[in-house]
This record gives sequence, structure tokens and C-alpha cells, in this order.
Amino acid sequence: MRELWLIGFAYMAILELLAIPVLLLWPEIYADLQRSSLFKTIGVDFIKRIGDAVSGRDEEVAYINWCATMLLFRSCNLVTTAAAVLIGVGLFARERENNTLEFLLARPVSRSSILWQKLWPSLLVVVVPVFLVNASAVPWSWSIELDLPWWELFLGSMHAAIFGAAMLLMTTWASIALRVQAHVAAVVGAFVVFQLGVYMTQRIRPYSLFRLVDFDWYGPILCGNTPAWQMFDPIHGPGYTTYLLAACAVFYALSWRALRRATP
Repeated sequence: MRELWLIGFAYMAILELLAIPVLLLWPEIYADLQRSSLFKTIGVDFIKRIGDAVSGRDEEVAYINWCATMLLFRSCNLVTTAAAVLIGVGLFARERENNTLEFLLARPVSRSSILWQKLWPSLLVVVVPVFLVNASAVPWSWSIELDLPWWELFLGSMHAAIFGAAMLLMTTWASIALRVQAHVAAVVGAFVVFQLGVYMTQRIRPYSLFRLVDFDWYGPILCGNTPAWQMFDPIHGPGYTTYLLAACAVFYALSWRALRRATP
């Protein structure tokens, strides 16, 4: 935690600084959206859906969709992914580069314990700012005489936090399997960029990882149209949150297996 607190503070500050302007400027933005016909001319389907959602006649619903877009779809996807990768890259690869992995593995502590003791502070740093910053959106909204639903905002934040945890665990696995931090960053970064490219291509968008955390998912959650059970039930509902939890479990198992076989 002593090593991570500065990264965590900077990460939370970036999330908050991205949130404040888009919340406080909403009245002006909403007026501009009402007059604009820009979204009608854009040929990208999901952008059109966002435009229709944030420019509707019911301002309260439009504002909730705006928060789903700006707080969750934009900020959490970009900043949380960046923070998770930045933290995960050096968890074990840096130990190899500093020639301290041999000392670490030689200690009278199980490798399972080493993995967990490295991961839980990292998970806290990635997850907690998501809840704190999104919770701060409620009093910021009061200042412009609007409100956000607490429970639905918590559900959306939980899903975003689990996505960040999955990205951290994936990067941790790469940090154990690869020996150089630069190689870890290159591989994980290439994967993220590829997934973003797939998401931006309409016909193959459903195959992108970011389809699990886009506006079409967050918007209904914040508007109360996707209850908690549908988030976790992949049989009778979308179940996207369960898929992310399963990914976390898989990447943790892969990290544990890689560390058991690791050599300095």
C-alpha cells in the first residue's frame, strides 16, 4: 500500500476531475443537445443511441443517461483500465528486473500467500476510487437541482469495479508469465487496443470485451431497467457481471498456476 497510495490518489483525482465539469455543465450541455441535430447524421449506431438517450425531453432521464455515459462508459472504462494495467504490469515483472523475485520466493511463505498479499492492496486501489468518485456525483448533482438513484448508481459502479479487477488480474497473470515490464505493457496494451478496435467496428462489436461495459449496459442499469438479478443471471438475463466475475476467477487461477511454476 505504501507503494500504491500515490498512484491511487492520482487515479482518483483524474476520475473526479473528469466527472466535475460534465456534471456541473449539464444544464448548458442539455440545452445544446436539444438544439443539435449532430447525432442524427452520425452513422455509428451506438453513438446514435447515446445521443437519443441524453437529449430526450425528460431531463431527469436524460441526465441519468448522461451520467451513465460520462461516469461509467467513458471515465471508468478508460481511466480504470489504465490504472489496472499500470499497477499490474510491475507486480511481478519488476521483481525479476530488480533481481528480488528469488528472495521473495525463498521466504518461508507460500506462493499463494505472496500472490494474495500483492493483489489485495492493488485491488483496493483499483476498485475503491470507482465507488468514491461515482458516489460524489450525487451531491454534485444536487448543486444543479437534479438527483441520481443511489442503488442503481451503486450497481453500475460495482460492475465497473469488477471490470477493473478483471483487467488487473489479467495484467498480473501477464506480469508473472513474462519477464520484462515493457513486454507485459506491450502485450496487454495491444490486447486492449485490439478490443477497442473491435468495439468500434459495428458488425463485430459483440465480440469485444468492451461490449460488457458500454452504454447499452450502463444506461439501463442506472435507469432502473436492469435489476441486480439480471446482472448476475446469465440464463434469464444478460448476466454480464457474472461473466466478469468468472473472468476474475480464471485470471486469478492462471496467476496462481504461473507463480507456482515461476523461476527467478
